[in-house]
Amino acid sequence: MRIQLFPRRGLTWRTAIAVPLMAFLLLLVAACGGTDTTPEVVIVTATHTPEPVVVVITATFTPTPDTGEPPPEPSPTPVPSLTPTSEEPSESVGPAGGDPTATLRSTTEVTATSPPTETPKPEEPAATPTPKPTSAPQASLSSYRVVYSNFDGGDQSDEFKYSVWMMRGDGQQAGELLRPAIEPSFSANGNKIAYYRPFTGIWVYNLSTKANDHVVISDYAEFGGFSPDGQKLVFHEWVGNWWSADVNLYTVNVDGSGRAKLPQGIRPAWSPKGGLITFDTCRGTSCGIFVVQPDGQGLRQVTSDGGGKASWSPNGKRIVYSADVAGDPEIFIVNLDGSGRKQLTDNTGNDTLPVFSPDGQYIYFLSDQNGTAWAIRAMKPDGTGVKTVRQVGVPPRWQFSRLWVTWW
Repeated sequence: MRIQLFPRRGLTWRTAIAVPLMAFLLLLVAACGGTDTTPEVVIVTATHTPEPVVVVITATFTPTPDTGEPPPEPSPTPVPSLTPTSEEPSESVGPAGGDPTATLRSTTEVTATSPPTETPKPEEPAATPTPKPTSAPQASLSSYRVVYSNFDGGDQSDEFKYSVWMMRGDGQQAGELLRPAIEPSFSANGNKIAYYRPFTGIWVYNLSTKANDHVVISDYAEFGGFSPDGQKLVFHEWVGNWWSADVNLYTVNVDGSGRAKLPQGIRPAWSPKGGLITFDTCRGTSCGIFVVQPDGQGLRQVTSDGGGKASWSPNGKRIVYSADVAGDPEIFIVNLDGSGRKQLTDNTGNDTLPVFSPDGQYIYFLSDQNGTAWAIRAMKPDGTGVKTVRQVGVPPRWQFSRLWVTWW
């Protein structure tokens, strides 16, 4: 009978002896230091420097198989913000029996953040109220230059006693400029003066060159005034003599050529923009200020109070003039269409020959100051702030005098 050493596993005795013996031999070899036939364990370390990875996530649709159950209610999902990261490479083992291979895992961490909120639009600033315009700074009277007629005294019929003077707008630096001369007016640039020399006609004096040109040769051509561009003059001429009822208006080039006739009238003044000419006249029984175009067309009446001696505002929208009130000349202002008539002075004496300063901030005029003495005065366009500028010699026939103002 055979006795089994390992009856549960069914091993024979030979097997039972061989296994322990093999183990013993292996231990003996190891104890003796081994040989170069023992396989060397090689450790392969895979290294890889990751490069930044840009991950673009696109939404794809994967159909969900029909399970017959209703889909779960969706729950709010935080909107992910993408933060690309790179992990250290992990080593993986290749196919069975193969060498280990390095595998780079690039991941994109999905970090839950709050849903983006709409950036509020900046509120539109509240409308800033437009400040009310303030009046322009008041210019000093010394900013202006004034020319005027002066009378030496004596026989008023002696026209050689008349002269043209010029002064600063505050009355200083006054002096005689031309003799004999009456009714001066400045060109728009203030460089030339048109004036009447008795019994010869209209002349033009150049302040820069001192040239004195005889433009209109006539015994009774006077009251010359420049066009805005300085290329023409407008004037009136008595037909026969000063006491004749016929007084004609003309325009002429500054060299004396191109003389053209306009309607009858006296004391013409060219508008600042050149489109109109004012003058005094009567049509039938109605006397006052009229306007006409330089070509003689468009005649119309502005005032009917018998006033005259008009001067334009710098913007050409208003006219200042003088008219009798209870026998005394007073100064008025009116819009070009005849509306807005307003009396500016109210004295017992004579206030006449008004003229605007070039900026429209003052009106200069001639006044006998309630009968005391003749003087040139200045006031604001509303009639306030009256100032006496300078006392002057004025003939009894002051109607033949004239003021004109430009920049100093």
